[in-house]
Order: sequence, then C-alpha cells, then structure tokens
Amino acid sequence: MKNIKILPIVLALFFSGCLCSCNDWLETGSNDEVLEDDAFSSAKGFRSALIGIYRLVASENLYGQELTWGLLSSISWNYQPGYAIPKYRGALQHDDYTDNNTKTVVSSVWGAAYNAIANCNNLLKQIESSNANFEYTWEKDMIMAEARGLRALLHFEMLRLFAPAPITGYKGTTIPYVTDYPNLLPQHKSMDEVLTSIIEDLEYAKQTLRPIDVDELRNKSVWIVNGNRMDNIEYVLFQGVLNLKSDGTREGYGNGFFAFRGYRFNYWGATALLARVYSYMRDNTKAEQYADTILNDWVGSDKFHLYSQNPKAASNPNAIDGKRIPEPLIAFWNDKVCDNYTSAISKIYNRIVNLQYLFDGDLSDDYRYTNLYNSSNYRYRVWDGQDASYSTNNSIVNYSNPLIPVLELPEIYLIKAECLAARGEIAGAVALLKEIRDARGCTNSISASDYDSFMEKLVNEANRDFIARGQTWHFLKKLNWPKLYNGTPANKTVPDGWYVLPMPDSETAYY
Repeated sequence: MKNIKILPIVLALFFSGCLCSCNDWLETGSNDEVLEDDAFSSAKGFRSALIGIYRLVASENLYGQELTWGLLSSISWNYQPGYAIPKYRGALQHDDYTDNNTKTVVSSVWGAAYNAIANCNNLLKQIESSNANFEYTWEKDMIMAEARGLRALLHFEMLRLFAPAPITGYKGTTIPYVTDYPNLLPQHKSMDEVLTSIIEDLEYAKQTLRPIDVDELRNKSVWIVNGNRMDNIEYVLFQGVLNLKSDGTREGYGNGFFAFRGYRFNYWGATALLARVYSYMRDNTKAEQYADTILNDWVGSDKFHLYSQNPKAASNPNAIDGKRIPEPLIAFWNDKVCDNYTSAISKIYNRIVNLQYLFDGDLSDDYRYTNLYNSSNYRYRVWDGQDASYSTNNSIVNYSNPLIPVLELPEIYLIKAECLAARGEIAGAVALLKEIRDARGCTNSISASDYDSFMEKLVNEANRDFIARGQTWHFLKKLNWPKLYNGTPANKTVPDGWYVLPMPDSETAYY
C-alpha cells in the first residue's frame, strides 16, 4: 500500500428556513462553506455535513458523469467510438484500459469515491458521540443510516469496478472496506469480507429508515388535494410534498431537510440495493426476497410504477422525461448535470451506436427508440434537459432535469424475472418482461422456451433500458455475459479483462 493522503473535510453550509424547492438545499454551485471544527457542533451542522457528502456523490467524478453517462456508458459501448468524448476513446479503440486518459479517469473515480467514504466515516464518528439537540427524536438515526447507506453504495461501486464478479468464482483480495476515520493504511479485503460489510451497512440503513420514510414522512396523514392523494410516492419523494409538521398535522410542501427524499438514500433505495447486491452475488433466494418487497409492497397506484407516458418527440421533445420519474429507487440531485453534459459533448460527441438491431421488432412503437433516440443528432434524450420555455410539464424541468438515476424500478423487475427463470418458471419470467415492454409501448409479443433463450430476451431488455444510464456494463458483468451490443447484428465479443478496471497506479485515495 502506497502513501495515502486525506483531504481536509470541507462541508457545504446547509440552507435553513422555509424552502420551496429541492434546488434551494442541494444546489451545487453554492460558495457557502463551513469547516469541520464548526460543522459538528449542532444538528444543523450534521445536516450540512450530510448534504456535503451528497454533493460529492453527485459530482462529475462519480454519479454526475463517470458512473452514469460518462465512463460507464462509454465502456458499455453505448457510443460510437469515433464520437465518444476523447478521454474515453482509448479504451474503445484498444479494447483495454491501459492508455493514460483512461487511467486518469479511473483514478479520479477511485479518489472521489473514497473521499466521499471518508466524509461518511467522519460524520459517523462525530455523530455517534454527539449530544446535539436534533429536531426530531429519529433525526440522528436517519443521518447515520443515510451515511452508512452511502458508504455501502460507494464501496459496492468500487467492488464492481475493480474486482472480478462473483460469478467467476473469484475469492481473492479486492478493495479496502473503510469504516474508520482517519485510516492511513486501509487493508484490501476479500470478496466475501467486502460483501458482508456492504450487506451489514445496508441492513442497518433499511431497518432504520423504514419507520422514518414510511411511517413518519409518508403515512402520518393522508390528505387530498383536488382529488389527488398527497401520500403518492411521486409527490412525496420527488416533488417535495411533506406530511411532516411539529404539531402532528403534517400537511404541506417540503421545508428543507426532510423533504425530497427521492434524491437521498432512503428506505426503498436500501431495499432495492440489497436486491442488486444479492443478485450480483448470484444468491437468487435473497435477491428475490428484496425484489419482492419492492414489487409486492411498493408498486401500484400512488406508489412506484413503470413510466408509461409516451409523448411524441415530433410534437414536443420537451415533454419527454428521460429520467422516468417515478422509477428511480436511488437517485441524487445535481442542478448542473444537464449543463455539464451539454458542455462536455460540445455538439459533437456521444453519438449513440446504431440501435436498429437492438430494437428489431419494435422500431415503430418502443418509445425508448422512437422518442428517446434523437435521430437528428444521434443522441439519447436522458441528459440534455428540457427547456422550461417550451416544456408542457414543468415538473420535468423542476424535478427531472437535476435528477441522477442510480437504481431504477425496471432493474428490480429484471432481477425478479431472472430468479423465476432460474428455477424454471419461464412463463412468469416472460410476463415480468412483458410488463416492462408494455410500459415502453411495445406491442409485439415475446416468448422463451428455456432459461438460455429467456436470458437472451432479458439481456436485450436490459440493453434497451440502460442506454446512457451507466448500468449496462455492470449488468452484463454480473452475468459474465460474453457479448456487448455495439450497433452491429453480431454484437461485440467482450475483450479479455474488460469487466475489471485496473486499480489506480498510485493509490492516492482519500481514506
């Protein structure tokens, strides 16, 4: 282990008071900062520390670019190599990660992730011994659960990026799982050790956040406005409706820290991430258990559901929600993400590969092709952002443009479907794929006769749903899938070593 440097923690000051929109308290461009010595002297300081971590997580080196539309979508072969952003081209042109540009990007991801993890650990260290007066009896637990959930998420991302997948049988050394602050010489752990720690953190987050997110922040009261239930998941998580007042009446729009839980690590995200982790481990029994919690308890009217609106791009592209609220189960907020994307692609880059073979049979009705694919500039309508002066749906501009989806409902359908297929319930597995396809506007039926033929269908749906979202590479790696869709009918054979990024040459990470 080489020398480790620790960044001084600088925390963004939390904006207090009555806030009308998520942007007021998660705005990334604020210059207001508070140093560590003062940050942990009050409940407000702990709120500031947590929001500071979310800003790190939503930055360009992590989910604001590299882990979504940037590096991960590039090495998924979502983009034409000749029109990829230059820093990603070397990997696509040489089928490896040895060029200097790729190494620089990979190192930045590693460093940013462990910097955010260090901030989580320092927050946890400080809050555990704090006697600060929190507004609600459960607020301290909520902050601790979010910090541990984020710590698990980031370690899981590093594990997926920098170690072979469990399906390969690899049991050796992987990454450090860091829980102390500071930790100058963290030890790299085995696959099983890291996964055990991830699950421990996620179980803590799930169990702690359920009574807070479900009972306190959603279910305390059910109130109706113009015939609409205000405990609707979309309103509560993504539009700032907040059933929370100190007198217990709990009706109104969000006041700051306790609103907009859809952009923070919440109970549903912890549950869904456990399904993803167990699926990655190839433990179908556990994966299905957590997938069932989402699908059976939290999908339906006024809850999460597959995005089924199908506005026609020709009539108004600004009516298309490429982020597909309310599908996100884990999402973050960066009010600059669309601007950063537009600047990075510079009207030249990120042309999508030929999608006609991928959508064969559904070219006329699958809106993932007919509307999300922009044939005029060969790009995909996820990160462009909608124009408020033309949009017919301001909720897209206000709530979807800044949203960064990290784990979404369709993946839970795919996990459940694979579990069914693995035990021979092919008809049930196909039926779950049909639910996704129906929501996407597909009218042609699909069928499968056995597990192998079903998995071909499932991977096709995953490839369609994850375009430019950063999940294709991870999903295929989990299965050790031998082909990448690259715009050709034959697909691309996965190069040797493609599913494992190289550790940074110098581990100057921030533990």
